[in-house]
Amino acid sequence: MYRYSRLIILFVIFAIAACSPEYRLARQYVRNQVGNTVMIMPSYQLYKDNLTIRYDTNVIYSPVQFDSIAWEQSCYIKHVSDSIFLTTFTRSLIKELKKEEFEVYVSDNSNAFQELPEPKWLVKIPLLQLNENHCISIYGVSSENQENYEYSLAGLRTNMISLLSWFEASQASKGNPQGLFYHESIMDGLTSGSKLILDMGNEGLQQNRDSLEIEDIYTLADESGRKHAGILFNHFMNEYVRNNLPPGIIPKKYFYYNRISQSLRPGLNEWYELAD
Repeated sequence: MYRYSRLIILFVIFAIAACSPEYRLARQYVRNQVGNTVMIMPSYQLYKDNLTIRYDTNVIYSPVQFDSIAWEQSCYIKHVSDSIFLTTFTRSLIKELKKEEFEVYVSDNSNAFQELPEPKWLVKIPLLQLNENHCISIYGVSSENQENYEYSLAGLRTNMISLLSWFEASQASKGNPQGLFYHESIMDGLTSGSKLILDMGNEGLQQNRDSLEIEDIYTLADESGRKHAGILFNHFMNEYVRNNLPPGIIPKKYFYYNRISQSLRPGLNEWYELAD
């Protein structure tokens, strides 16, 4: 009974959203945005930081010395090619925007872009940053003794790589770029397996680590480029909604478009919108 009630509630929510003026404008944008133009001004520098450093707290280090320590102790970022990562990210972003049926230009074609008719968007990527860090993954451990099963929690330190992106998006005719921030991470994979605990004569659960490789970081660049294309599409669409609502009406919903299923759904904004 609970399951059916929940389905009915979800149906009502989506039915109400579909009748809203925001939804109608979002659907209108999806139908009519084909051929709209986007100028991408990519980042040509990848910032990298290692947040896992160990050092003698009794010594006062200069900023240069800290940077040197962080670089030497890095397991990943010092091996990442800036050019490969940035090229992979930018190509993936552009390829996916073209799949969304945008006309895409890069900064080298700025003169041609200026001559194109509206509507068109200017997207700058001021900063992409990779951070190397650790996190603690908590998992349950059950073991059998002579009387019963015992359950406890254990922690395993896992490697993590985070990509932080700062974008600036503006309609070319209006200027006033909106600062946008996004954050995503990848980490070691963990799989469960059984292990005989010899000193206790019992069998317990262990975690097997599938450690990150450098190729995983380049895969992150590719997948993140595609993801950012979808996020940009949603941003353009919701700005279109905001700009075309009747005067005095403030949008109450943020919409997402799924190109595969060709569906719209309300949700939370994926970006952190930065103040001007």
